[in-house]
Amino acid sequence: MTHQDDQESTEKSKTQVKKELLEITELGERLLEIPMTLLDKLPLSENCLKAIKEGRKISHHTGRKRQIKYIGKVLRDEDLDGIKAELALTDQYHQLEVRKQHLLEQWRDRLINEGDTATFELLQLEPTLDRQQLRQMVRSAQKEKELDKAPKFQRELFRYLRDNMQFSEEG
Repeated sequence: MTHQDDQESTEKSKTQVKKELLEITELGERLLEIPMTLLDKLPLSENCLKAIKEGRKISHHTGRKRQIKYIGKVLRDEDLDGIKAELALTDQYHQLEVRKQHLLEQWRDRLINEGDTATFELLQLEPTLDRQQLRQMVRSAQKEKELDKAPKFQRELFRYLRDNMQFSEEG
């Protein structure tokens, strides 16, 4: 193996460099879309945060595109692995919250549609729930649904379940 072969194997190909730059630019685009509260938690420099804040103000397509490229340039000097890891954690947390929300909605709908059968089953899984309060809320929500009223008690039932159910790792 010659010195030239050695050098070629350590250098990145043009395609690989372009792919990495595109990945960084896409990350910059994603950073423009996430809420500021989350953005503040990421390991970003002041310069990068400033570029992202400026990018949020730009609405014209061409200017926004140029700003995204600039954010990509600034991101090259950042801890990309740290940023990606933090975003991945946030995504996992968000997915877990969405799953919990869907589970709560399913239980609420089952309680309203199936009545005492679903109530009994839920109380077996969640013995800490107040049986009397739960049954009263279910009856109110059922009556409300029968009369085609606004879903006030359905929302109340959902809030009660959200605030009082303990979620295990199995979901």
